[in-house]
Amino acid sequence: MAAKPYFIVCDFDGTITLNDTLGLVVLHYAPQIWDSMEEKLQSGEMSLMEVMYEEFRHIRATEEEVVELVLAEAGLRPGFSEFVDWVEEQGHELIVVSAGFRVLIDPVLAEAGLHRLHVHAGDALFSPEGTALSFPPSSADCIDSCGHCKTETIEAHAPFAGPLVYIGDGYSDRCAAEVADVIFARDDLAVYLRSRGVPFHPFEDFFEVRAVLDDPRVS
Repeated sequence: MAAKPYFIVCDFDGTITLNDTLGLVVLHYAPQIWDSMEEKLQSGEMSLMEVMYEEFRHIRATEEEVVELVLAEAGLRPGFSEFVDWVEEQGHELIVVSAGFRVLIDPVLAEAGLHRLHVHAGDALFSPEGTALSFPPSSADCIDSCGHCKTETIEAHAPFAGPLVYIGDGYSDRCAAEVADVIFARDDLAVYLRSRGVPFHPFEDFFEVRAVLDDPRVS
């Protein structure tokens, strides 16, 4: 166990879940727009917020239909439930931060018996007439790049009793990861951090995350 309790900040889509819930929804209901929007995001032609609004204006489905799809296909990353148990047993603190939507996040966590987790995210209102998105208010200059300023959420919880840990995988995790003492990264976030020479721990499941944090040399 760390000498002091960890403050652990964890992304949701593609980190806690095996599959990105937003991607699942867009690919299912508007597959024709996915590739072009993702290409424009990666090239910098469009911001993350612009891409999300453009993608989701094409989504016409009920909340029940979308949630059913996500519960069937998102999947929980191995070891996450056990990781939450370990966090609570050891006296660490864990919050979930996401550029995604509570309407999708809450059912996934509830199905896994993890509805008690503290979640910071945006939200969406699904209907057959179209989808409306909303995000937490922010004064950050770069908010168009991430939708939800995860760094602001982290700063709102400071000061921390012990080391700050960040766990993520994607575009909206970049700024937040770089303020952490210990970083776990996979997929696009790992590529980004590697390109900037920022040290991190790669991971594919939460058993690996726990093993590293359980090592007294980390703290």
